[in-house]
Amino acid sequence: MYLNAADVEVLALGCTFLGAGGGGSVAAAAPLLRHTLEVNGTLPVVSASALDPDASVACVGAVGSSTVMLERLPSGVELAAAVRALERHTGTRFQALQPLEIGGVNGLLGLVAASRLGLPAIDGDAMGRAYPRLDHTVLMGVVPASPLALADAGGDVMLVDSAGDRSVERLVRAVLPAMGAWAAVCLHAGTAGQYARHAVPASVSRALTLGRAWTGRRREDGADFLAAAQARLVFTGTVLEIRRTRSATEISGVISLGHACEEDRSMRIDFANEYVAAFDDGVPVSTAPDITCVLDARTWEPVSVERLAVQQRVRVIHLPAPEALRRPHPGRLDLGLRGYGMAEVRTEARP
Repeated sequence: MYLNAADVEVLALGCTFLGAGGGGSVAAAAPLLRHTLEVNGTLPVVSASALDPDASVACVGAVGSSTVMLERLPSGVELAAAVRALERHTGTRFQALQPLEIGGVNGLLGLVAASRLGLPAIDGDAMGRAYPRLDHTVLMGVVPASPLALADAGGDVMLVDSAGDRSVERLVRAVLPAMGAWAAVCLHAGTAGQYARHAVPASVSRALTLGRAWTGRRREDGADFLAAAQARLVFTGTVLEIRRTRSATEISGVISLGHACEEDRSMRIDFANEYVAAFDDGVPVSTAPDITCVLDARTWEPVSVERLAVQQRVRVIHLPAPEALRRPHPGRLDLGLRGYGMAEVRTEARP
């Protein structure tokens, strides 16, 4: 398929849904992607399996503070610089680029990089949603994260030549303050054959489907949108309390909701940058790796963890995770609740 500037609005909305309340605001990248496509023309988006299995490919995105990114907006130059730096270091030219993370702002930034460099984008990503850490990818243990390149908005570029997959997150976070709190990153240099076997497939397509389903909804109860999005409404109610804890890299806490019709029924949502788990009267109804989205009850627009407010009327929906996130691998971190430091539970559908 081909992406053009007219697709950016629905794509950005779909990436917001897949961000599960996190992943960074798409407002930091949507205008940039729209302008890039207007200048460079349509962007081909292909499946990894359609490429030569030996073609060199890599993931591109940004890492660091999404809040600072809204103040120091990306230009696209830093994304291209990270890619070119890794190419020089590895002595290879990439033949396609894949978004690092489809949830939130990175779903768009990976496409900006491909368009700027005149390369096709891979219809896939390495996370299938938003995750808070660089080591939360399905490529860990399969395609080494390093060597990797970081580039900041000031023109500084840094290379990490060799680091264990479990060390990459710690090393990158340590240098981000010196790079202005966020930086473009290019990593997981591998082959299209490896990506076809191990990356999350069709995630760009899924974001477009979600965005189009939302913009094309007609029914007030959202049934047409939910069906098109393969989503499930799990709760409707009012935010009663939000307890947030902030650190340098994370916003976490608990949300309490009261049901719209049943006075004795409540929901608890745990979050850690993203909505992680939702419990309806203690019954787990949506838990990572599945995607929990909180929507404004009137507009059906996704509401981020940071923007949710007490007394806001909301709907909570569940989106199934891509199957690749459930695929076990000995070299990969758990992408479910254990990856967030929580005990695993079995999700149920409450009547």
